[in-house]
Amino acid sequence: MISKTIDTIRNELMTAFLTRLPNLDLTEGTPERDMFIESPISGQLMTLWDSLIYTAKAFAPFLYSADLTDTDLKTYMANYNVSVSPATFSSGTVTFYTYSVPTTNITISEGTIVLTNSSTPIEFTVDGTYIMYSSIASSYFNINTNRYEINATVRAVLSGPDYRAGVNTVTKMASSIIGIQGCTNTLNISGGLAEETITSALRKVLEKFQGRGLASDQGLISYVQTYVSAVNLVGAGDPEMVRDSGYGGAIDFYVIGEDVITASDTVVLTSSGLDNPLTVDYTSSGIVLLNQPVISISSVLKNGVILNFSNYVLVKDTGVLKESTQASDKIELTSAGISSTGYFEIGDSIEVNYSYNGILSTIEDSLNSPTNHYENRDYLVRSMTEVTITVAFRFKELSGQDFDAVSTTVSLAIATFIDGVLNNGSVERADIIGVTKSFAYVDNIDLSSVVLTATGGGTMVAGDVFLMKNEYPIAGTITLTRWIY
Repeated sequence: MISKTIDTIRNELMTAFLTRLPNLDLTEGTPERDMFIESPISGQLMTLWDSLIYTAKAFAPFLYSADLTDTDLKTYMANYNVSVSPATFSSGTVTFYTYSVPTTNITISEGTIVLTNSSTPIEFTVDGTYIMYSSIASSYFNINTNRYEINATVRAVLSGPDYRAGVNTVTKMASSIIGIQGCTNTLNISGGLAEETITSALRKVLEKFQGRGLASDQGLISYVQTYVSAVNLVGAGDPEMVRDSGYGGAIDFYVIGEDVITASDTVVLTSSGLDNPLTVDYTSSGIVLLNQPVISISSVLKNGVILNFSNYVLVKDTGVLKESTQASDKIELTSAGISSTGYFEIGDSIEVNYSYNGILSTIEDSLNSPTNHYENRDYLVRSMTEVTITVAFRFKELSGQDFDAVSTTVSLAIATFIDGVLNNGSVERADIIGVTKSFAYVDNIDLSSVVLTATGGGTMVAGDVFLMKNEYPIAGTITLTRWIY
């Protein structure tokens, strides 16, 4: 690598001048020294050399990434169709309720803002419009809570890991809703990953080249990695392969990544189809959607009439092809729907508007393209399953520190660590203890009180959580209490 220090440039200039003009006085402070040496260095030469050095480093971005600007690194990556994955939004479900019987329709409009009850509230926006119909008010009644409820999907207004919410913390509405008395979230609002680092994104360029050798498992992993945050591969002989019956040839990719795409399917029911349900993707009560896996249903129309959301439900495939491009997620009429509008019948035109995770089919189509195709390979791309990890323990803050402030900092660090595990296979008590001990304001930890709990998957072994290749952890509720001893 070329490099010039200011002293080197100065000495080279003085040597060149004195070779030609031996009597020239270039001692420090003379007019000749200022005119012929110092002024050119400060005015142009040092700037030019800095630019030359920077340009040279730009030709080796993997080696000198720390010395290059993010803008220049992103420009370099764009040459290979690689970009930094943006921060994602946490999402979940909020229940709106009233204790009074609805006498008119109650509408929860798209964009309605709800907030946590914390000192610094976190805002969530309602995704879609939801209507509690007075004509079927009884179907919204929850006998366990003694109130009328409607669930709405929400997502954080801001992206990133700082905008999540624990159970029953989203209890405020930014503005009143006619007919609604309150709201809450009975489950964590989770997700929300930080923006990918430049270093991680730059590595995708290298992996894209490595991934061109698709004959090996590592080549396949490297290739798919350029599309998503993380990937695990399950192939022949792997005990986690669930669909090849031991014959080989099947290769499953479990990925962490999402590209939400909206779609609309229209199905016209025929007598032959209803009589032979194995030859079509519908029955008199359900329709399997074309694009998989499905994330959510926005609306269903029967012969042009919008159905009440309580008339149908999204039924997720739970078989061996679940959460994949070959899943059989479907809309299914509920008992309320059948009572209200009847079964799907011959001649009915059913329109379903929905969203699905398109990144899976994008990857699969690329692997199966003529350029990348291999004979006798059966690729299947799947979404990894979220496993929520809750953490609880006691610790003592350093004398003179505010426990609540330290606790907030530690909680965020633990959540960031768990979300950063991705496909690395485990979350262990020792990891949590290590993250906590890294803070100077933590005096001591009650090791016997450290408890991890996994929901939605994972295997507990001696208090640690171990994950299958189709699972990845996200941070759930982190409960920290003051240790007094």
